[in-house]
Amino acid sequence: MSKSQNEAVKLKKSKFKMTNRRRDAIAGLLFLLPWIIGFFAITCYPLIYSILISFNQVAIKPGVIELEPIGLEYFRQALFVDAEFPTKLLLSLISVVIGTPLVVVFALIIAVLLNRKFRGRTIFRMIFFIPVIIMSGPVMTELLTETSAMNINFNIFGVTDILQELNNFWANMLLTFLGSFVRILWFTGVQMIIFLAALQKIDQNMYEAASIDGATAWEMFWKITLPYIRPIIMLNSIYTIVEMGTFADDATNIKIVNSIRDIARPYSYAAAMSWIYGLCLLIMIIIVFLIFTDWKEIRRTRNERQRNQAGIQSGK
Repeated sequence: MSKSQNEAVKLKKSKFKMTNRRRDAIAGLLFLLPWIIGFFAITCYPLIYSILISFNQVAIKPGVIELEPIGLEYFRQALFVDAEFPTKLLLSLISVVIGTPLVVVFALIIAVLLNRKFRGRTIFRMIFFIPVIIMSGPVMTELLTETSAMNINFNIFGVTDILQELNNFWANMLLTFLGSFVRILWFTGVQMIIFLAALQKIDQNMYEAASIDGATAWEMFWKITLPYIRPIIMLNSIYTIVEMGTFADDATNIKIVNSIRDIARPYSYAAAMSWIYGLCLLIMIIIVFLIFTDWKEIRRTRNERQRNQAGIQSGK
């Protein structure tokens, strides 16, 4: 076999070599495959159909459903004619905007505490995750409407009254946190587990080296822990936005559900409102993605890849 043929064989083998990056990509795809199959088998058709009917007037007749194109009429009615929907939409978005950082920060604090070594930490982890197991739409709705289990009086020594008199951003944020404390606690289970898994992946040698150099626990948290879990913060923020936005007790979702069987405009008007709400949540997700993406690292990786490619081409 000639030298050129040997080089061709080596090049062919190198193309199909299982690198760590390729192996991780295949493993990630295999884990994602059940969701992909479920999306195309169950979710894809209703999603496309909801877009279709939002631009049409639905007429339900015996044995057939007729669609009459009306364009953006229902979107216009939802935003400019309906007296309830814009107000409820705004309240829902404000609730998500305020609730997301509260849930993520609280989940991170609990994860940092539960990541420490102390007796009985497994039991405490289970206690914080139990609400995720038993929480469902009907159960949560009953807790919110039929009992006072979700309401705790924090007006000890007049703390709530003082915060109400201050009437500034941070006072209102703290009032929202105190008023929704139990609900926030119920929302933090999954995020806490994800944070906990990420914290356990951090190399402890970095903390030991920083401690030897005289760094405090607060400095190590800001310089080591937070930069490492930045992608996890983005993941949990997106998850929280979706979770809170699709919550059964959400004011906008209640409005949409009650409008599904509107006799004058069945399904179509509810679909239009759903897509307006969904697009608003999507914009929030994009904003979170832009905030937490490490653009410096992306530029550094791109420049390094370009230099490597330039070196390979010059070597040829």
